[in-house]
Amino acid sequence: MKRILFTALFFLSTFISHAQYFSTGIQANVGVPLGDLKEVMNGAVFPEYSLSVYYRFPYKPIDVGFGVGYGKYGTEVEKRTDLYPGFTDELRLRRNNNLLTLMGIFRYNFESDKQIVPFLEAQIGANYFYTRYKIRESRFEEPIEDGMDFGDWVLAYRFGGGLKIPFKDRELGHFEFKVLYHDSGPVEFLRKQDTEYRPDQGNGEFVYSPQRSTINMIQPGIGLVFFLD
Repeated sequence: MKRILFTALFFLSTFISHAQYFSTGIQANVGVPLGDLKEVMNGAVFPEYSLSVYYRFPYKPIDVGFGVGYGKYGTEVEKRTDLYPGFTDELRLRRNNNLLTLMGIFRYNFESDKQIVPFLEAQIGANYFYTRYKIRESRFEEPIEDGMDFGDWVLAYRFGGGLKIPFKDRELGHFEFKVLYHDSGPVEFLRKQDTEYRPDQGNGEFVYSPQRSTINMIQPGIGLVFFLD
């Protein structure tokens, strides 16, 4: 997963260094589940922090770009003495449920002489749900074991709109407030309560009960965009 993020950011930075009319943005979103997903998540939300790069077409109210988003939507920590046969010291098992989002972005900006500029936005790309675990003697020790429990990809899209509010120095960039609707096909993922360790099976075994649902949610967010040219 680190390789995917590094490769995406490398190509973004390379592309920016050879182009004009670019901007980059950082965004914090909260995904509020709808429909069947709301019942599955039982009140939990999907936080996301994203980095985006946009190209502004000269003399046209259109931006295109690419965004990478990441968030943890559930964490479970257990203290157990039965993770390894013959080893009874207490160990700390931590499992993080993660969501990685890769999106192409299209944005239409409404022409306005006012301070606040509205825009419409559409995105298409993919979601990657995955669960990682770490086993340590304590939270400050190096992991005895770590790895990935579970992962699944699904195509996804978003659409919605928002408002741009320029910085005091308009040449530097602007604040953004936007709300997007997110939809995808069905995908399997784990919640923090969907993994059970059974020490009496073999040498110990993890049993998974993944959920399967389309990913429908409303994503309000706030961000900062900085001009690069």
